[in-house]
Amino acid sequence: MTTPFKYPTEYFLQEGRENLVRCLDATFEAAVAHNVAKIVIFTSAGKGVRMAVKDYLSQEKYSGIRIIAVTFPSHTKLPAGDPNDHCIQGETTEFLADHSIPVVRAHLPFEPIRSHNAGDGLLGQDFSLIDNALRIFCGSMSLCVQAVLMASDAGYVDFGEHVMAMTSDTSILVRAATTSRFLTDFIVREIICKPVLLTVIKSEKPAPVLGSPTDEKQPATLDLAAASSPDGKG
Repeated sequence: MTTPFKYPTEYFLQEGRENLVRCLDATFEAAVAHNVAKIVIFTSAGKGVRMAVKDYLSQEKYSGIRIIAVTFPSHTKLPAGDPNDHCIQGETTEFLADHSIPVVRAHLPFEPIRSHNAGDGLLGQDFSLIDNALRIFCGSMSLCVQAVLMASDAGYVDFGEHVMAMTSDTSILVRAATTSRFLTDFIVREIICKPVLLTVIKSEKPAPVLGSPTDEKQPATLDLAAASSPDGKG
């Protein structure tokens, strides 16, 4: 009979970049705890990767970890925000090169290939359903999974290797596989941290924490009734 083990999952009250520092903390701590040598970071402009290099790899206990950056393909136009926030460029490009951080920039595996005529080529869009399904966990879960697939396709992660994958608010431990073997061999081992309320992807409202996080007999909970979406369907 095997012995069970416990490893904590940390929950953020909302989605977004304000969770980046704590997400980095949790990811590097988990990498050491699980003897994982690589962290795959999905990033838009490289901020999280730069922080990982300057604030974490400089520490002795993390010095053996390798960082792999994954980002959107060239000429990606996101619906909101400054376009400069969605692209690794200039000084950041030089910084990553100076620190031997590879940058994987390619088509996201779950993104559809758009047809010339609307309604044509529906089979080429089937994987977009996987992207939508993973969003039941949080908006970044799909990006974490796709980042590892892309890093594996590019040869920076070995088939079957265990790696950490993170964004600004989500971190998971996975067994890697290439995109072609995603459904047969890719495994999510653990969720290290994630938003508990999907304030961006599903428009939930922030909710107050109930109870005392420091009292083991009274663990913290959320007032989920206060986290409904604006249309009342949350």
